[in-house]
Amino acid sequence: MAYAFDGSGFGQFLVDAQRLIAGARDHERHLASLVAALEHERARVGASPIEAAAVGSLALADRLRLNAGEHRQLAETLLTRLIGPVSNGALSSRIRVLVVDDSDSSRETTATVLEEAGFEAITATNGLEGVIVTHYAQPLVVLMDVTMPVLDGLEAARLIQASAVTRDVNVIAYTAMPDVRDAAFARWFVDVLQKPAAPDAIVAAVERSVVASRTRKPVPTSML
Repeated sequence: MAYAFDGSGFGQFLVDAQRLIAGARDHERHLASLVAALEHERARVGASPIEAAAVGSLALADRLRLNAGEHRQLAETLLTRLIGPVSNGALSSRIRVLVVDDSDSSRETTATVLEEAGFEAITATNGLEGVIVTHYAQPLVVLMDVTMPVLDGLEAARLIQASAVTRDVNVIAYTAMPDVRDAAFARWFVDVLQKPAAPDAIVAAVERSVVASRTRKPVPTSML
C-alpha cells in the first residue's frame, strides 16, 4: 500500500529534529569532558589513568552508548513518520516513485497502479508537500499533477529542479490541462502524461524516467 506523506506531522518532525541536535551537542560535551579527564590523569600520574577515573570513564562511555541508541531509534521513528515504514533498518530496494495530486481518487489510483507494477509509491496532496517529501524521501521519479492548491505543479517542479539535493529527480507532469506544449513544461518536466492515462501508459512513462535517471540522459518529452 502506498505511503501518504503526513504534511501535518512535518512541524513536529522539525521539533524532534531540534531535540536530536541538542542531544548530539550534549554528547559532544560529555565526550570532550571524558577526554579532558583522561588527559589530566595521565599528566598527573605520568602513566595510565588511575582506577577510579577509569571506572568513571567507562560508566560515562556506557551512558553515552545508551543515549546514542535512543537517538538512533528516535531518528528511525522520524524517518518512518516522514517517508513510510523501512525494512530491516534500510529503505526498500524497490524503485521509489512519488505521486503528487490533490485528487484523492487520481492519487490513490495512480499509486495503486505503480505498486502493482513493482514500484514503491509515496503520495502527497499538493506541490508544497511534494517538494518537502522529494527532499527527504529522495524518490527516483515524481509524477506531478499541475493544477493544485498551496503550490502548483509547475512551481513545485521548478523548486525540485533548482535544489542541488533533488535536481537529478525526474519529474513527470500528469495533467488534464489541454495545452501542455508550453515551454515551461519542456523546461521543468522530463515527460508529460495526459490525464486520464491507462495503467500501461503510466507505468511506461515512469519506466522511461527510471532509465533516464540511471543513464543520466534526458527523456524526450512525449505528449501521451
